[in-house]
Amino acid sequence: MKNLRSRLGYAALIVLVYVFIDQYGYFLKLIGWRQYISEWLYVLAIRNAFEVGSCVIAVAIMLRFGLKRAARELGLLAPIGRGLAFAAIATLPMLIAFAFTMPVNPNMTFLTVGVLCFIAPFAEEVLFRAFMFRQLYRRARIGFWLSALAPSAVFAAGHLYQSNDLMEQLGIVAITGTGGIGFCWFFMKWRDNLWTVWGLHAGMNLWWEVFNVDDTALGGWLSNGARLATVIVAVLLTIYKDKIWKPLPSEQANIEVTESDSADEGKQMRLLARPMW
Repeated sequence: MKNLRSRLGYAALIVLVYVFIDQYGYFLKLIGWRQYISEWLYVLAIRNAFEVGSCVIAVAIMLRFGLKRAARELGLLAPIGRGLAFAAIATLPMLIAFAFTMPVNPNMTFLTVGVLCFIAPFAEEVLFRAFMFRQLYRRARIGFWLSALAPSAVFAAGHLYQSNDLMEQLGIVAITGTGGIGFCWFFMKWRDNLWTVWGLHAGMNLWWEVFNVDDTALGGWLSNGARLATVIVAVLLTIYKDKIWKPLPSEQANIEVTESDSADEGKQMRLLARPMW
């Protein structure tokens, strides 16, 4: 019972830390600092950098890790090459479908592509999958579905701004929420390799932005068909990944809890959870 209590306390702590990281922008707005910061500077240098840095520091403090070990905990030290290769192959259906049916987006710029397709997805994957999902699933051990639903629901709600129409909002939530759960599954199956989900997220965003697909994440029948094809390819590559890419010891080490972790984990969680109970 005590172990369950400590795990639930740790899970509650993870949620509180997430709320702080995600909502600090509203605090800046509340105290009036946002008026002195340009929107692009806020997005580039403050919001995304703050989210990633805060996740690393939070893991280091909560688990008493050094920064390098905290980075490994978040999947940042996992093999990059196979993660990006997986993403490049999986997103080919979207590239091919959009290249033959959609015009190139005349409004895209280096800044929009860089931020929307690479920087923002990286910060989101670190926060939602590497931090929130992994800590709830691997450390608090509350089960896959609860661990995946929590970040996915928040991730979906974060896309509501894209439309004011209720039906469109419901569609956006359904697509992004389901996608969030799928990304948690990919992250777990790829032994918590951050680069697989970041590459997949970045690639899907890239082809959506490069070609004039839609202003929201909803899309039409053709775009969603291409997106579904990408998901199917990603699932097949994930199921057969060990036959395509030889498993590496570093991948298994990325999810194994060492003997010292096992000995200290319960004590750490009880200490972290004590003020809440």
